[in-house]
Amino acid sequence: MLGRWDRNGIGIAILAALLVAVGVGGAAAQDKVGVVDLQRCLNDSKMGKRYKAEFTAEAERMKAELEREEDVLKGLREELEKQGMILSETARGEKERAYRERVDAFKEKFQQSQQVLQRRDQELTRRILRDLQGVIRELGETGGYALIVERGEGGVLYTPAQADITDEVVRRYDKAGGAE
Repeated sequence: MLGRWDRNGIGIAILAALLVAVGVGGAAAQDKVGVVDLQRCLNDSKMGKRYKAEFTAEAERMKAELEREEDVLKGLREELEKQGMILSETARGEKERAYRERVDAFKEKFQQSQQVLQRRDQELTRRILRDLQGVIRELGETGGYALIVERGEGGVLYTPAQADITDEVVRRYDKAGGAE
């Protein structure tokens, strides 16, 4: 409950600061506000699409590798079940131990691949967001904006369509080469 209070308190403080900033400057101040959907920028920009394709290819490669290993494990399990009755207790115990070790290694490899993919996704997303911030900053300065907020995380509940500058941000980002 405290987290909710903090979040609401921060939102109220930001809203109050915005009202004061717009009110203090009067008519002479820049009062243009823009809204950007960063998730859409990530999905629609050329660089975002390229990164998504790279990430998907990497995830598919890892998935195929894990599936091959899983097939090997299934084969080993079937072999162990078939031979279980004819093997000596020592031989069966050795095969079961080897199988368990292989399963444990598979589980570890699976967890590592998940961590690698998560880090890669965060890295690619962070890189694009950093570049988008530069584009947004430039657009804010050259476009006469007093404020540009993020639609998804900024708590924006309503904005007129003309305040949404997402398409312009994507266009400028792509024009700049996606900050390659």
